[in-house]
Amino acid sequence: MAASFLISDCLETIFSTLLVKNPINYTYCYISTKDIYSCTLVSKHWCKISTPYLYAYPFHYFAYSKSHWNYYYEENPSYYKLIRTLLSCIPKSEIEQILISNSFNIQKLLPSYISATFNYIAFIHGIIFDKILLNINSEKVTDNQKIWLPPYIIINDFQFSEISIPIMKYFVEYLCKHCDNLTTLDFPFAISNDDLSDNIINLLTFNYDNGINKLTNLKELSCVYNEVFNEDINKDSGKLPKDIYLALSNNICNLNLLYNESMGPPFANSLSKFISLQKNLQYIILSETKYSSIFCDYFAPYKYNVSFNSLSTQSKSLQVLDFRYFDFSGINEEALNSLFLLKNIKKLKLNNCKIYYNLNYWAKNLTKLEVLEFYDNDISLNSAKFLTQLFQSSPNTLTKLILNYNKINAKHSSKLTQQIPLYLHSLIHLELRIITIDQLINIFKSCIELTYLNVALSGKKNFKDLGKFIPKSLQKIRFGNLLFKSNELKFFLEECVNNDSKLKYIEIVNCAIKDKYFDVVKEFDVKLIKVSTS
Repeated sequence: MAASFLISDCLETIFSTLLVKNPINYTYCYISTKDIYSCTLVSKHWCKISTPYLYAYPFHYFAYSKSHWNYYYEENPSYYKLIRTLLSCIPKSEIEQILISNSFNIQKLLPSYISATFNYIAFIHGIIFDKILLNINSEKVTDNQKIWLPPYIIINDFQFSEISIPIMKYFVEYLCKHCDNLTTLDFPFAISNDDLSDNIINLLTFNYDNGINKLTNLKELSCVYNEVFNEDINKDSGKLPKDIYLALSNNICNLNLLYNESMGPPFANSLSKFISLQKNLQYIILSETKYSSIFCDYFAPYKYNVSFNSLSTQSKSLQVLDFRYFDFSGINEEALNSLFLLKNIKKLKLNNCKIYYNLNYWAKNLTKLEVLEFYDNDISLNSAKFLTQLFQSSPNTLTKLILNYNKINAKHSSKLTQQIPLYLHSLIHLELRIITIDQLINIFKSCIELTYLNVALSGKKNFKDLGKFIPKSLQKIRFGNLLFKSNELKFFLEECVNNDSKLKYIEIVNCAIKDKYFDVVKEFDVKLIKVSTS
């Protein structure tokens, strides 16, 4: 009860920690509102202070609750209920005027309807312009209008299918006009050259008398030029999508994070200029699509080189580079020289990229890496050499390493794994696709600061022998597809105890675990967790 009387500043600090930024497929997002919502129910005092946090990023939960490509909010009633809640912030008189100006024969709006408790729109810090907000003519909008239309509107049934377009258009424009504290903006589809898109940009970039606009303090921007998922928006228009970077270049210069996917050649120069205009860009994600690695992209080298040339303008601030589905074989000397200047990179992520031998010279300059993540189907010879060079360049700073590949090239992957205990003595976090017991023991002997390990064991699995070699600092292990007997588990844990290990959690992926295994771990104050990835 005493917690309900905490001063506002204290509560704000607590509530802000519940709105956790969680990195997912391509950028930061806010994926859970459950804890914040619970806080709004405690008391009126808590509700008043926690509600702004609940509505800070209202669209992000729906867009990213599942995979990036599965925009399931189109089928989720809760998404349309959110729109209804935000619509309740618009004065009823304005809604009534929309209907009258569009010649709808309406009955009087219900006066008994209670308007919004708060002005939720004023709390919004992030907007995702998804398919619904960008394509107000879609069937999904019409089909679900009984959910999202304000309940005080009473109209004839035959008008029901026509009323959604003017109201949704007004809602989107009202949203852009009255969101004054935007820090995150996301365009997951290429927006069209149409009136609504023009209005969105104009409203977002409108300058007040002091020269400041809604995007002055924007910190995160995500833009996707992916026509594969945009057919219903630009269908039969015969137009290129809007050059979003050209439209925003005069208004955004304080980004921390930029994500760009699948731009066409006409926009490469705009992106390059946009990057150059940023004052403190720390995190950049440049991505093609999965299809780019399957179908040859004639313009790919041009796009990559133009983009890379501008990265050197951010050499002082840029700390995180994330490349996805890139083919580095087309990189020219000028772009490569631009990469050489990026000496402050602390995190490098490569997802299904084709590594070329000339990147090794860049790897020699990356001497401050703290995190390295590599995802691909296989470890090629060029990839193995590049990663090995990164190990050698950042032996004292690299603390987190993720090597995730599907196919097992014994020659290249095994040699790469052997380099880990030679150079990476400061590792704290290690994830490997597959490794032998002997290789893992060698890593344990050298990487004595490990606290987290995620591996799949191959070959002969003398699991019980691992316990005597586990670093004392290791607190959590995840084993992929590991089968062992309960007596082996007990012996393993006994050796951990003898080694003064701090191990607290063992996760077993995709394996059946009987009750007796849980009885074994209780003796050693260790928690056994079953994990299913299916």
